[in-house]
Amino acid sequence: MHRIFQEQPEILSPVFGVLGIAFPEKAAVYAIGTDVTEARPLARHIDTVLRIGPSDGEDFLLAVEAQERRDTKKESSWPYYISYLQAKYGLPVLLLVACRDRATTKWATGPFSCGTRGWIAQMSYPLVVGPDNLPVITDPRTAAEKPAMAVFSALAHANSPHIEAILDALGRALAGMDWNAAS
Repeated sequence: MHRIFQEQPEILSPVFGVLGIAFPEKAAVYAIGTDVTEARPLARHIDTVLRIGPSDGEDFLLAVEAQERRDTKKESSWPYYISYLQAKYGLPVLLLVACRDRATTKWATGPFSCGTRGWIAQMSYPLVVGPDNLPVITDPRTAAEKPAMAVFSALAHANSPHIEAILDALGRALAGMDWNAAS
């Protein structure tokens, strides 16, 4: 069924019409290579990939990316990561992006789309955490109760005017910890 589009590309216009999408009246159509095998390995690295096995449902993968600034290459690599992981492991995939500044956080939220002429073939909606939605932990008691979250708060708010108070609370919490009990 696919060869007819190579041999008789004029049917694209009525087929797109059936789908409710306007096909350009004047368009040059060329068949290009169909092999999508990567002959030369292309290095792609996801910062962290976790398999999550919830007790109340199906396993899923969580791809985590740390993003320091806007990078338009990520608009195509993030959907690639999601598709690749889903194809390789046969599990649903979520993408979590951790940011340190508001501008990057706003950009990373997307959505990022692949499509043309009003028709979307693929859309990616990353989950994004950053200074706007992560708590500022300046209370030593809270930092002691949730040390990992306190450290993450310090990382996410590194550029914040509250960083000294965050680090002070974290330092006090760590100083008061029983390290023998923690191990």
